[in-house]
Amino acid sequence: MKPWIKKYQPKELSDIQGQDTALKQLKESVANFKKTKKATLLYGPTGSGKTATAHAMANGLDLEIIEVNASDTRNKDEIESLIGSASTQMSLFNKGKIILIDEIDGLSGTKDRGGISAITKIIEKSAFPIILTANDPWNSKFSTLRKKANLIQFHTLNYLSVFAVLKKICIKESIKYDESILKSMARMAGGDLRGAIND
Repeated sequence: MKPWIKKYQPKELSDIQGQDTALKQLKESVANFKKTKKATLLYGPTGSGKTATAHAMANGLDLEIIEVNASDTRNKDEIESLIGSASTQMSLFNKGKIILIDEIDGLSGTKDRGGISAITKIIEKSAFPIILTANDPWNSKFSTLRKKANLIQFHTLNYLSVFAVLKKICIKESIKYDESILKSMARMAGGDLRGAIND
């Protein structure tokens, strides 16, 4: 059985809750990538929809998504081997693609062996739009990366946005629910939609 966070993952940008300004900026940033050669850096709290948005965008535009979690690939060689060639070559089915480098916060620290500079070089050479995600992009280590990216903020989700998603899941799963209990669950989640769905 699929976990609900996967089953109810947004399929299109219109399914993303509570981030209207960010979505508008994201569309512009991705559309202008070839011209500006700037990546898009989505930042904001956990569970606010950054990764889900990148997937929904790729799906809505019928693009392949190449995803790498920066926390798992901390050094230059790993990053280059995973996304270096993907960023310059067409996919097998001649589809365009989006390259998603998730959780770049994982690169900051002593274990980062050239990972940030490798990502910066990939942005310069890439034929395809690159989306990065971070909780906090203001670490001084990211100063060169910030210059190569359009920064787009994702805000903590309003509890009513979280409630709307929980209610929709209950209806689709034929679960009897009490609106006041769902609302208090949504409030307790503190804007973390992923956490609320798991709960």
